[in-house]
Amino acid sequence: MKAAPRATTYQPDALDAAIMAALDGDLRRSTQDIAGSVDATPVTVRRRIDRLLDQGVIGLAPLVDLYAAGYQYLLLVGINVEHYSPFEVAGRIAELPAALTVNVVLGRYDIELVAALASREASSTFLTETLPALPGVARLAPALALDVWKFRRGYQPHSATDTPEQRKLLDALDHRIVASLRQNARKSNRAVAAEIGVSESAVRNRIRRMQQEKQISFAYLQLHPGGPMNAAFVGIDVHGGSGRTVCQALSGIPEVSFVATTLGRHDLICTLNVTELEQLTQLLHERIVPIDGVKSTAPSHCLHQITHQSELGFIL
Repeated sequence: MKAAPRATTYQPDALDAAIMAALDGDLRRSTQDIAGSVDATPVTVRRRIDRLLDQGVIGLAPLVDLYAAGYQYLLLVGINVEHYSPFEVAGRIAELPAALTVNVVLGRYDIELVAALASREASSTFLTETLPALPGVARLAPALALDVWKFRRGYQPHSATDTPEQRKLLDALDHRIVASLRQNARKSNRAVAAEIGVSESAVRNRIRRMQQEKQISFAYLQLHPGGPMNAAFVGIDVHGGSGRTVCQALSGIPEVSFVATTLGRHDLICTLNVTELEQLTQLLHERIVPIDGVKSTAPSHCLHQITHQSELGFIL
């Protein structure tokens, strides 16, 4: 089973926090540069980063664009369970290759699933055959993500003249380079080249090209919380013609990490991430419900995250 990032009991100190802040935005920032910004020696910085990685506090994988990786369909599926524990069913769902995120939730559904599929045919099979065949799966409420307005800090304004960006697909060598960097994006070009059997210049040029074409990004530091996660999926229905303005307003809320228009159970779906449970209610009722154009909301609070991967997403 794919596991969620392991919780850690390690408590970062002030220097760790400064180093993490220096990494966020550029995972491949040089150790020398980070050392200068946090007033520490390069050896200390290197050791601290290694410890944060080993202790499971951070992840250093590059973000790979879903479309560039060949996944054209992102599904957000609410699942109701009968006769089985939702945790047991969620565990089975997490074993499916398409499953990116599987949360046991409190709300209209028992499980919220985010899945990536390569084609319409694969999506159809997943929804009509694969998921319904799992013991305990009673009902599915799928939504297909259409326009993604926000992913993490990335924001796509979607003006009236926008045309969808077409990502070039990663080729076989691109995939090998990304795989080599998966555990630690700070691995040197020389080390990657030696591992996969190509020249250092080929690795350097490929990485530069993948960044320029928004196929991969080194801008996002993955933080693995040591305590319980307080997150929620929120389905939103809007009054006619107000979808754009609602998406713009949602994208401007820092605690909202994902916003997309959808085809299916709701007009829009967003995700919220906060540090305290009380903030979810406050955020929903004081920041989201009052947005002009919002007709109704359907939140699902995450009780337990069964699996989550941060390596695939959207580079906006």
